Order: sequence, then structure tokens, then C-alpha cells
Amino acid sequence: MAAPRQDRSRQDRSRQDSSRGKPIPAAVHVARHDSPLGVIWSVWTTRGLWRLQWGNERPECAGQIAAKAVRNWTQSLDERLSSFFEFGCTTFETIQVDESNWTPFMKSVYRHCRDIQPGTTLTYKQLAERAGSPRASRAVGSSMARNRIPIVIPCHRVVASSGHLCGFSAPGGLETKQYLLDLESDQAVQLTAAFAS
Repeated sequence: MAAPRQDRSRQDRSRQDSSRGKPIPAAVHVARHDSPLGVIWSVWTTRGLWRLQWGNERPECAGQIAAKAVRNWTQSLDERLSSFFEFGCTTFETIQVDESNWTPFMKSVYRHCRDIQPGTTLTYKQLAERAGSPRASRAVGSSMARNRIPIVIPCHRVVASSGHLCGFSAPGGLETKQYLLDLESDQAVQLTAAFAS
């Protein structure tokens, strides 16, 4: 299964960083993670993971020395990303994320999105219901589009009510979304076969 080609401009990344003009917390640590999708950079604040960014260009960092907790978070993420791309069934539920600039609704949506297990999907409507706002399907879609931490917050597991794929916030768009779903599905099939034998 070939990974889709990633191509993202600095301007695109800047749009992803903005949150309706709200200030962006200062990054204290940036780490590189190699993957089939290319280089992925994790950007950390003292509160947790702020962003995952694709591309060869290293994101800016305030240059502060990362605390031991941040370094531990980084190592845990690196191990989980490696496992995810190798096996497709790793979860990221314990990764500490920085929820700064999220509305209460977005926090609820993202937290419930993180509960979606690998190899499964929810519709935007189902996720809205779990987040306590059953009529907010479009708002859920907007939150997914503004997700700055794809994979960790697995918005690729959220699909239209028809089952079709909609937009995806990470580089590569729907091609990347399908790649991630296929990665998880293939592993789910293998696990099912193993238990059945």
C-alpha cells in the first residue's frame, strides 16, 4: 500500500496555525518523526502536543529547553507513530495534547473523536450525538477541518452518513485519509483472521 505524496506550502501551514486570530502558545520543543507519509514534525508546548506538521521544513521553536515531561511525551508519540504505521492498530489516547484555543464544543468533539477505535468509523452525525449536540453535524465537520493534530485526534475515522469520505485536514487530503483507513482496516482483518484460526 503506497503512501500518498505530501506537498504543503508554508502559506497552508500558516492557515492551519491560526485560530480566528487567537495567539499561538510558544513552542518549547519540536521533534522529527519519519513515516511513510514523509517527515512529520510534532510541536509541543508546556501543556502538551500543539500540532503535527508534514514537510521537510522544521517548524519554528521558541528555543526553550523542554522539560523532562515534554521529552517523555515526545518519545511516547514517536514510539506510537512508528507502531501505528507498522501495525495500524496503535491508539494515541494517552498522548497529552494542548487544548488551547479550542471552544468547549471543540474540546468535546475532539475528546470523543479520540475514543473512536482503529478500524472503525463514525459519521459526523454520530460524533455530534456523542458530543452532546445531535444537530451539530456541520459544526463537527468544521472542527474536523480545523484539527491541527491529525492521527492523534483521528479525524480520518469520521465519514459522511453515506459512508463517503469528506475533507481531511492533513496534507494529501482524501488520499491520505483513505490510506490511513486502509492501514487500519488491513490490520483489523489480519487480527480477525488470527483469532478465528
